[in-house]
Amino acid sequence: MFFSIGDKMKKIDKNISVKTLILSLALFIFASSSFSDVGYVGEDDKIELDVNRIYTQAAKFPRKALRLAKDGYVLIEFDIDTDGSVIDPYVVESEPAGLFERAAMKAIRKWLYEPPVYEGVSVKVNDVQVKLTFKVQ
Repeated sequence: MFFSIGDKMKKIDKNISVKTLILSLALFIFASSSFSDVGYVGEDDKIELDVNRIYTQAAKFPRKALRLAKDGYVLIEFDIDTDGSVIDPYVVESEPAGLFERAAMKAIRKWLYEPPVYEGVSVKVNDVQVKLTFKVQ
């Protein structure tokens, strides 16, 4: 059977899409293996508080990383507002630099936590760190 260039491209795109889906699901497992994270509240952020994730958005595996078959990770720090939303996320470190940050940040911004409460009062939680691991399998 003969394929035109367009047919070959469609076949390649379908293969990449399936691989991306599988890798995204694998990444979801790595990023969501722990649904409880730790942040800090109180004067000078000295009180440790466990916060529970109620929704996680899996990061999409970047096509460039897939094409290069690169693994990596991104460590992101952020605060959790009184309603449980992620605020002010930023990249603390990543390896390799410049490859996974955008995908990780896009996903983290959509995460939700149970609204944090300390001593019966809704509080903002600071300095929560999460490491997202991207692994080609």
